[in-house]
Amino acid sequence: MSIIQIDLGNFEQLVIHGSAEKAIVVAFEVSPALEKLSDELKFTIAKLDPEDPNNQQLAGYLHIRALSDIRIFKDRQIAGGADGNLSESELKKQLQPFFLSEEDVLLSNAEDALNLGQTDAALKILKKLFEKNPANKKVCYLFAKAQTMSGKREEAKTILQTIKETDDFYNESKSLLDLMEFYEVAAPPYDKAYKFACQNKYSEALDSFLEIIENKQDTEGKAKKGMITLFSVLGPKHELTWEYRAKLNRLIYI
Repeated sequence: MSIIQIDLGNFEQLVIHGSAEKAIVVAFEVSPALEKLSDELKFTIAKLDPEDPNNQQLAGYLHIRALSDIRIFKDRQIAGGADGNLSESELKKQLQPFFLSEEDVLLSNAEDALNLGQTDAALKILKKLFEKNPANKKVCYLFAKAQTMSGKREEAKTILQTIKETDDFYNESKSLLDLMEFYEVAAPPYDKAYKFACQNKYSEALDSFLEIIENKQDTEGKAKKGMITLFSVLGPKHELTWEYRAKLNRLIYI
């Protein structure tokens, strides 16, 4: 994240001229959501000091009516605005068109749909993106993940196997391949957990794996390995990864 302090004296140089290269967000207040999104979308926040009386002139120029108002400068002019009090997801929807390409916006929408379990919506977007740019490894991985969720494991495998060790998303792709391999050879008591995982029922799968470990049935370590594989599939920031990694650690170390 990059925050620069601006005032009437440097506004023209840092914001107006600076926005010729990349859009800049101007704000009096920097909320946690705005701060997080600046990291995710790679934008600079130009912060105004609300206590500086000279900044009232800038507020009038920017048509700012409240401290939470946000303005986006792009190509040396005001390109849009947003309310900093919005939730992170709503604020992201308003800001990302200024900082992402059309393809990146669609990819972000597809990823959000997957995380919400909206597999059909994600598949529709990802199929078009894959046909347009099959060399994009993130597109490949997410398309294969969506196919796996919808039961099209063979199609997913074909795509995942094109992602090489030196490519982006190799580790995530390998984890997804491992998950499918485990599912195909799974026997009791592991079969139910892997079936849940391949149906996108991740919380049920993780609960099943935990139950196996808690009942001292994980003699081959497959339940623990299955959970770790699912953490990789979900990603380190997913709420289920945080929740169930903590539960797994408590079972193992306490």
